[in-house]
Amino acid sequence: MNTTFNKLVEESKSSLETIDSQTLNNMIENKEDMTIIDVNDKEEVESRGMIKGAINVSLGTLYYKADQEVPEDFKDDRIQDRNKKVVMTCGLGLCAAIGGKLLKDMGFKDVVLLEGGVKKWQEDGYKLDN
Repeated sequence: MNTTFNKLVEESKSSLETIDSQTLNNMIENKEDMTIIDVNDKEEVESRGMIKGAINVSLGTLYYKADQEVPEDFKDDRIQDRNKKVVMTCGLGLCAAIGGKLLKDMGFKDVVLLEGGVKKWQEDGYKLDN
């Protein structure tokens, strides 16, 4: 049976803990030690903005940027610590789910998904940094 984007998203979501906007906002306000990753493409993130403190690592590059066995210049040093909490987000939370499962498969211990992504974050009354 062939997989589809929706099947990948559903499988990925079921493997991740989900948090809502208020929970993430509290974590940010409490200066919790975490990395927020927005997996949308750079152009999209630049035109829409990101959650305060988030870093942009597009889903397509996450595969090698988070890997520890690639050449040094392929890696992103901000996403090498397997024990640090990681919050995944994107526009709607779909690609973020796939990215989150990928990180878990790569050995990241504490990966959570922002429910509804950046769209829901904004609907819940929170701002984005440009």
